[in-house]
Amino acid sequence: MFRDGPLLDEGCGGDRPPLAASLRDDLGLGDHSLIWNTDLAEAIELDNMMAQACVSLHSAVARTESRGAHAREDYPARDDVNWLKHTLAWMTEEGGVSVAYRPVHLKTLSNEVEPVPPKARIY
Repeated sequence: MFRDGPLLDEGCGGDRPPLAASLRDDLGLGDHSLIWNTDLAEAIELDNMMAQACVSLHSAVARTESRGAHAREDYPARDDVNWLKHTLAWMTEEGGVSVAYRPVHLKTLSNEVEPVPPKARIY
């Protein structure tokens, strides 16, 4: 996967409504039973996958560095000063995405194991 800012911004929708929200408006079910309703199960699964994709996309836009799976072409370097933190993202009730962060714990919970400091992946 190759990420860069303009492509990620395009995926977020820009001026058009988010894909997840428009999908919800267009999705219809032919089977309304509640027993072995595979149409309903697939619709719920699709809704969840679209929400996860939307949250992942907004998280990628917010992270302006390259780190493992978060590699971006427009920010090729790792930035431990600003980005040594976990990204938390979730869908709001209105269908938007909220992004927050929490610190990375670099110490182990045991005295029997030495912590391993972070370092850049070199292949």
